[in-house]
Amino acid sequence: MYAKTFTFFSKPPFIVTECHISKGIPSFNIVGLPSKSIQESKDRIKSALNSIGITLPPKKITINLNPVDVTKHGNHFDLPIAVSILKAMDSLKLEDNILLAGEISLSGSILPVRGILNYILNLRDFLSNYSFLILPVANKDEISILKNYLPLKIKFISSLSEIFNIENKSICNDFEEKNVEISNEELSDLFNNIRGQDLAKYALAVSVSGKHNVLMIGPPGTGKSILSKSALCLFPPPTEKEFIEIAQIYNLAGYDFDYWIKFKKVRPYRNPHHTSSYASIVGGSKDAKLGEITLAHKGVLFLDEFPEFNRSVIESLREPLETKKITISRVESKVEYPCDFLLIAAMNPCPCGYYKTNIKECTCYSSQISKYWSKISGPIIDRIDIFIEVSNITFEEASAEKNTTHQYFLDLIYNSYKNREKRNQTKYNSELSIEEINEYCLAKLTFKAKEIIEKIYEKQKLSIRKFHKILKIARTIADINLQDQITENSILNAYKLSINRYLE
Repeated sequence: MYAKTFTFFSKPPFIVTECHISKGIPSFNIVGLPSKSIQESKDRIKSALNSIGITLPPKKITINLNPVDVTKHGNHFDLPIAVSILKAMDSLKLEDNILLAGEISLSGSILPVRGILNYILNLRDFLSNYSFLILPVANKDEISILKNYLPLKIKFISSLSEIFNIENKSICNDFEEKNVEISNEELSDLFNNIRGQDLAKYALAVSVSGKHNVLMIGPPGTGKSILSKSALCLFPPPTEKEFIEIAQIYNLAGYDFDYWIKFKKVRPYRNPHHTSSYASIVGGSKDAKLGEITLAHKGVLFLDEFPEFNRSVIESLREPLETKKITISRVESKVEYPCDFLLIAAMNPCPCGYYKTNIKECTCYSSQISKYWSKISGPIIDRIDIFIEVSNITFEEASAEKNTTHQYFLDLIYNSYKNREKRNQTKYNSELSIEEINEYCLAKLTFKAKEIIEKIYEKQKLSIRKFHKILKIARTIADINLQDQITENSILNAYKLSINRYLE
C-alpha cells in the first residue's frame, strides 16, 4: 500500500512525503535525512491516531521524505506524515494535489507552524499544480496579513479528526486581518516632553529624512537614550511591503503575532546591551539565527555606550551599513538576511564623560581618551553621517512651558519626502550612488554653495567619502526646506552636522 502527500520547505520549496505499508516485522521508520524532531514525530503520530480511534497496522511502515539528499527540519512535517499513513491505510480519501503542514500534539490537536509567513511567500511562484493548502487554525492571524499575497486557497483545521471532513470545509479565503489597536502616541508624548535639545532634535529629523546614520556624543544624563527612543515617532509607518518584510523576520525568529503586529504602525527599535555577543548582534551560532541588525530591519538599531561594544561587533557593522544585508555561512548552509536599518549610536566624549564639556573638569589622561576613541575605527566613523553633541540644557530650557513639538519636525520630514517625490527619486539621500550624487547634489549647487564647498574641500583636505557625505546631508537639508537648489546655508549646516570635533 502506497500513498503520498506534499508539504513545503525552503530549499527545495516542496517535499514529497511518501508512505509505504508492507508485510514484515512491525516497524515505523522515517528516511530521507529527517532531523531529530521529525524522527520523534513517530510517537506523536501514533498517540494522535490512537486519540481518534485509529491503530496502526502491525506491518512495516516506511516514510520517505523526497528529495533524499536534503536535511529536513521544521515542526510542520507531522500532519503530512500522518495523512500519508491514513491514505496508505485506505482510511482517508484525499487528492494528491493538496499541500499540508502542521505539528500534531499527542491528543490530536494541530499546533501552529513556525516561520509560516516565509514558507508561504516562498511558494508563490510554484503553486499552479496545487488546489489548496491545509494549515493549523492557530496560524490564521499570521496568514491574514498576507490576504493580498495569498497564491491559493487555504483550509484551516484545529484537530486531526477534521481531516476526514476536509472536502466539506469551505475553502474561501474570507478571513479578515485581526484588528489590533496600535498607536505611537506614547513615543510622541515622550518626544514632546523632552525640554530643550532643539539642535539634537533637528539633527535627528535630518537623519530620519535622509536615513543618515547618527552618533550622539555627550556627558552622562543629558538624554541621549531618550532622544534615540523618541526619534522612532518621526518615522512614517511602514508601507505594506515593508511590514510584510518585518513580519517575515519576526515570524522566522519565533516572535508571537501579538508582538510583531505593532510594526504595522511603529517601526522596530532594537537596543542591545553593550555586553551582547557577536552572534546576538550579527546573527549566527549553529543554526544561523537572526541577529539584532536583522531584527532592526526597516527600523532603528540603537547602540548605547558605543565604544564599550566588543571591537569585532563594531567592525562587523561595516558591510551591513553599506549593503543592507548580512550573509551567514556555515558548513551545511549559507543564508542571507536583510538588515536595512538606521544606526543611532551614543557615547560619552571620554571614559569619565566630561572631555571638552563645560560641566566638570575631565579627569582622563590623554592616552585614555585616545584609547577610548580608538575603539571606533575610521571605516566605521566614515559610515556615520551626522555627529550630534548633546550637552546639558539651561534652567530656562528645562523649565520652559512651551517646547518644539514633534509635529513641527514631522512636517519637515514630510517636506523632504515630498521634494524627493517631486524629482522622482525613490532612494533615501544617504543611499545615492555616485551618478545620483552628481545629478541630485552637485548639479543642484548654487554658485555660492559651490564656492563654499570648494573652500571646505581644499582647506579640510576632505576624502571623497566625506565630500559625498556633506553633499548628501546638504541635499536632505534643502529637501526639508522644500528647495530644489542646494544653497550655501544648506552646505554650511551639513558641514556642521558632519563634524566630529573630538576627532578634529
